[in-house]
Amino acid sequence: MKRRQFLQLMAATGLTAHVPLWAHKAHAAAAPDRFLVVVNASGGWDPTSICDPKGLNGLYAEQSTRYDGSTNSVDLDANKTIGDIQWSAIPEFTTDTDVLARIEGQFDNFFNTYGNRLTIINGIDTGTNNHDTGNRVVWSGKEELGYPSLAAYFAAATNPTLPMAFISNGGYDYTDSLVARARASSAGFISQLADPNNYSGDRGFVYRTYDRSSDQYSRVSAAQQARIQRQIQNEGLPMRRQQLSQLFGIRGEDSNLGGLTVALDDLQANVLRDDHWNAGRSNSLKSQAEVVVAAFKSGLAASANLNIGGFDTHGNHDANAYPQLGDLLEGVHFLQAALQYAGIANKTTVVIGSDFGRTPYYNSGNGKDHWPVTSMMVVHPGATGGKVFGRSTDAFMAQTLNRGTGLPDAGGAKLTPAHVNQALRELLAVDQSPLAETYALRVEGFNIFS
Repeated sequence: MKRRQFLQLMAATGLTAHVPLWAHKAHAAAAPDRFLVVVNASGGWDPTSICDPKGLNGLYAEQSTRYDGSTNSVDLDANKTIGDIQWSAIPEFTTDTDVLARIEGQFDNFFNTYGNRLTIINGIDTGTNNHDTGNRVVWSGKEELGYPSLAAYFAAATNPTLPMAFISNGGYDYTDSLVARARASSAGFISQLADPNNYSGDRGFVYRTYDRSSDQYSRVSAAQQARIQRQIQNEGLPMRRQQLSQLFGIRGEDSNLGGLTVALDDLQANVLRDDHWNAGRSNSLKSQAEVVVAAFKSGLAASANLNIGGFDTHGNHDANAYPQLGDLLEGVHFLQAALQYAGIANKTTVVIGSDFGRTPYYNSGNGKDHWPVTSMMVVHPGATGGKVFGRSTDAFMAQTLNRGTGLPDAGGAKLTPAHVNQALRELLAVDQSPLAETYALRVEGFNIFS
């Protein structure tokens, strides 16, 4: 691969300016012992269609003629519960029963599998229905500019010197220059970056194939290594010998990204996308998860954003939102399967959320517009018993809540993203970081996870 091609490839992944690609393992940062994954449902999801359903409540007959002014087009199902969690039934928005069965399976499988490790946070008042502001406030806790995202803050507080400390696939990912941010969603890009001399196929001369069955580059590499060894042996000064040894290690194939491709190959061979749960579904999210888990396993990263779009459902809400929500849940399941295979599921917290919510009634185009009330879901490494903290009203409004129980309380306070981010910092044990003073949230806390 030519130097120009290599730099273009680096730029395409976002690794150029931030990531020291070839840090030698002898001088690498200590491997992280806990991880954070943020999953962003871009566009503003509808919590009432997933984890805060209201059913056929008929409370908005003056605002909408659809479904008698109800928040949802399908009623609550008493069988779709675990612990305190109630999840949404699937409306019959299509005559294709296979599609409906697939989505219902995605919902039921997710909550039945992970409900005991979930905390659902309902009734969050974002105070906005603007996409940019919503993204910022939900994932940093502050409306004002300049606060790092939760994932960036976590990486900076725990492992700021890792080569790919914070991997972002989109969503709010501002770092305030605290930590390296890598955009590395494609396994193909990672493989090429780790082995830039893999050059074959329809581009002409076979320089080195992926499986090394043809490897012209090995002769070049052997000559380079022999030359450096001679230089080391001929160097009389100890410091110079050490520097040359470091250079030799950096040029060798025992590099950080080389280790990442080994972990990625192993993961892709043993955790197959189509086995979890449906063939050809949620491939973008699954691809992002593969790279992130391989980077965690290789000791290169501490946190990551995963991103899935398609939730800005101003028209035909049911037909658009429910398939996307099903694929979101399938992608998170695949992430969990990959984490389990890598042996780090018990060290990883996964937080799922979106810009804001959607109106508690349908518009004239069967869509739902922007609404400031939302929910978040947290998949813990350990058991929660299926916990729900916070409540929206039957009409999907924010209300004052008791700080200890999360139940409605006239003497309480409304739950905001600042409260949720403060509680997440405490849960992740980064609330006492020196960064906490610089990026203070200045709220009286809710006992969301205690």
